[in-house]
Amino acid sequence: MRAFGMEGQRTRCLAVLLLAAAIVTAPARAQKRELTLSLGGIPGQTRSFQSTAGSVQISADRSFGINYGHRFVSAEIAALYGEIQFVAIPNRSVTAASAVVPQNYASLYLTPGLRLKFFPGSRLSPWVAIGGGYALYEQSERLSNGQNTSNKFLNRGVFDYGGGLDYKLFRFIGLRGEVRDFLSGNPNLNVALSASTQHNVVASGGISLRF
Repeated sequence: MRAFGMEGQRTRCLAVLLLAAAIVTAPARAQKRELTLSLGGIPGQTRSFQSTAGSVQISADRSFGINYGHRFVSAEIAALYGEIQFVAIPNRSVTAASAVVPQNYASLYLTPGLRLKFFPGSRLSPWVAIGGGYALYEQSERLSNGQNTSNKFLNRGVFDYGGGLDYKLFRFIGLRGEVRDFLSGNPNLNVALSASTQHNVVASGGISLRF
């Protein structure tokens, strides 16, 4: 009975030690996920008409972004993440001197993809990303001549690529700066354009949470 009691005590002590080790090491092992909230903007651009002289001007606008990343593979020199990138651009004004166009339009991009981060254990970590997914364009209710819009929403495929830099502030909190290009089919501008795709280059910065 005494031997059984000693064995049980050793088992309990071992269990307590293993539990303590798991608690101490859990935060380091659990930092496989990242959530980044960002603010930024997109510059204005000019698009040429397809068959006639003239162009349409699209204004600059602010952007709002959310990125979720999950680390699949990690080494000293690099780490591979799966990610989901969401970006919303609420109000880009549209003007054209010789054509009827929407007064403005909004954009939404949702792109799953992969991100390769270099030197993940360092305070500064550059990275590159690539992905693709869904784009939604919503044009204004009225055109530039005051007439109602016939079809407000347009769904497109989108391809995104870019890069950025992560700066580790604390163990669970960091800063991120990035530039991404969301290459999609054209939004509905009520006029034929010279190219069938549009580059939407978004620069942003934000705060990252690691957990």
